[in-house]
Amino acid sequence: MPLAKTMFRLSLVVAAICVSTWASSARADDEKAIDGSGQKVVVHLSHFTDDLHRCFMAVKVANLMQEYGAEVTLFVDLEGVRIAQRRQELEFQWGPDSPTLAELYEKFAAGGGKVLVCPHCAKSAHITDPGLKRNAQIGTTAMLGKLLIEADKVMDY
Repeated sequence: MPLAKTMFRLSLVVAAICVSTWASSARADDEKAIDGSGQKVVVHLSHFTDDLHRCFMAVKVANLMQEYGAEVTLFVDLEGVRIAQRRQELEFQWGPDSPTLAELYEKFAAGGGKVLVCPHCAKSAHITDPGLKRNAQIGTTAMLGKLLIEADKVMDY
């Protein structure tokens, strides 16, 4: 009986080591495999303070895709245009340890991210190009068409 218990315990230890090794190897492979170079990603945001969770997720995903090498454009319309407005403060947080929306936006802009504002929505919100934050511009119909046709991925928030 003691030999059977010893063998059982040994097999559990071996199984645990195998699973642990496989899991850490899989995580390492996942990290190596992420390469967004050359991809064009559009993150579409229609919300602002009406749904802060969506707003935060859109900018966080835009930053993440940018970190992996993708060329990312944040396309904002409806209430989302407010995020690009220079006079609009972004000192909101989503969760206790979250960076502010201002910090996330600045990181995105500093990384080369572009913000394209829907022309119709900008007009409705009385937003003009001089009133926009860094790396933001009001689009034209042709710019929007080109952006969406050339996109490899479109994320919608």
